[in-house]
Amino acid sequence: MARVAMVPKCIAPNRLLHLSLLLLVLHCSICGAVNSEGLLLQSFKQGLIDPAGVLSNWNNSDTTPCNWKGVLCSNSTIAVIFINLPFANLTGNVSSKLAGLKYLERLSLHHNRFFGEIPDSFSNLTSLRVLNLRNNSISGNIPQSLSALKNLRILELANNEFHGSIPESFSALTSLRYFNISNNHLIGNIPGGALRRFNASSFAGNAGLCGVLGGLPSCAPSPSPAVAPAFEPPQAVWSHKSSLSGGQIVLLCVSLFLFVKFVILAIFIMRWMRKDNDLEISLGSGGKIVMFQGAAKALPSSKEVLQATRLIRKKHIIGEGGYGVVYKLQVNDYPPLAIKKLKTCLESERSFENELDTLGTVKHRNLVKLRGFCSSPSVKILVYDFLPGGNVDQLLHHATEENLPVDWPIRYRIALGVARGLAYLHHSCEPRIIHGDVSSSNILLDNEFEPYLSDFGLAKLVSTNDTHVTMTVGGTFGYVAPEFAKSGHATDKVDVYSYGVVLLELLSGRRAVDESMSDEYANLAGWVRELHNCGRALEIVDPNLRDTVKDVALDLLLEVACHCVSLSSYDRPQMNKVVELLELLSDTASSPIRSSLTTSLESLQRSASADP
Repeated sequence: MARVAMVPKCIAPNRLLHLSLLLLVLHCSICGAVNSEGLLLQSFKQGLIDPAGVLSNWNNSDTTPCNWKGVLCSNSTIAVIFINLPFANLTGNVSSKLAGLKYLERLSLHHNRFFGEIPDSFSNLTSLRVLNLRNNSISGNIPQSLSALKNLRILELANNEFHGSIPESFSALTSLRYFNISNNHLIGNIPGGALRRFNASSFAGNAGLCGVLGGLPSCAPSPSPAVAPAFEPPQAVWSHKSSLSGGQIVLLCVSLFLFVKFVILAIFIMRWMRKDNDLEISLGSGGKIVMFQGAAKALPSSKEVLQATRLIRKKHIIGEGGYGVVYKLQVNDYPPLAIKKLKTCLESERSFENELDTLGTVKHRNLVKLRGFCSSPSVKILVYDFLPGGNVDQLLHHATEENLPVDWPIRYRIALGVARGLAYLHHSCEPRIIHGDVSSSNILLDNEFEPYLSDFGLAKLVSTNDTHVTMTVGGTFGYVAPEFAKSGHATDKVDVYSYGVVLLELLSGRRAVDESMSDEYANLAGWVRELHNCGRALEIVDPNLRDTVKDVALDLLLEVACHCVSLSSYDRPQMNKVVELLELLSDTASSPIRSSLTTSLESLQRSASADP
């Protein structure tokens, strides 16, 4: 009997195609395609103009966006929790795609060029604690939907183009600890409730806003229905003749005229007698002001500065230190200047001569520029650029008091800029210059948080054959190197020590000396040295940084700071080596490889031990 062979049925073509697609998707997922949050961020990136290539490492080939520049993920869930891209020169819309990052806790896009409106869908970001969009061009109404963000602690929308009114529902944002909508185009009444805890500076620069806060205009009451005025009988015409004769009226007018003239004369004499007492800067005879030429920006003439200087009063004081008083000087329509009047003592004479001889030729982006000077028998003054951003002491400690954390990019920018400025003074000037009074209050800031070293009150020139110079011990308490306090011998390592204290301030957010703490912890440098010896130096780092900055970057700055504040000057590195180390962070997108870090730290130790 013949056997019949069984022929297998063919697979339907459509099922085969479906199976192939499934295998292709599985293969792509195994090959490392970026996850859903990465796709949302890629969509956000596609709508941006990025001339500096800040987002160049946002690659689709990565499985997660956790190593992308400006992105931080949770260690446990791998979900994106922080987006931190300030000062990145990015242009584009604040994309609604970001609303899909449901675990996002911080969105910082300040100091960029974003425009358009804040998407209403941001109400989905229920974990959001910080929204910082300061210094952009974002417009439209402030979305009422933001009131759904009950965990929001910081809302920074200053210096944008918002219009309309503040949503009434913002009064229920009870978790807010910092709120700033200044310098927009907002109008109407300021809601009560949670917003009443903020002062007028949070709302300044909005001409149409009104409310009960000091410094703001009162809101006009709602107009009531018009009421017809009650009938008033016409006033009776006064028909009595004046009891004064014509001669008496003339005499009364002349007497009144003479009395007014006497009062005016008395006021004039009193003001003339008080004139000299009101003067803050009296140039006397023989004084003249010299303004340097060749500056990149327009400067007033010497005559204009001289005239404006005579009008300086106490209200123009913006700072005072051990070597003089600083005033803000506005000359016509020119950019403002800063005038430092040196105190009349031997130290100030030396300080003035040093600055006069050296600062006029010193040019570095992180040093305050000397624009002119005046030397007269009665007073000596220096003319500098005015820097509107205050100083690092104010930035760190006043911002902390207002619960506004200072972002890592700003702290890093300050640390690197100050290091570069000191390295220039120590290694690029001939003869080299020792600053002698580096402190957070002597580091000024512009509007972009670029740092500038100021106050060369102890600056001395040291020839290349000398290792130190003797000077009267000055400096700021908490920043002075121990050998300088004992002997008055200042080397460049004195500046290195002071820089290390500033670096510790940037990392910890604490003052160099905190008198509210016990003696054991009051001196920041001493406390950190003890913790470092026990392997616990990371405990001093500001919690805001621990949550947002990779450990390897914090380790690097901590090691640099601890080397700088060594008790022995021979163990401190040179500033050019410090700059090389700090630049590792910018060269590797704030995430240096640990092997590079170890090699660089070993080089730092060798450079310190090789110093004379």
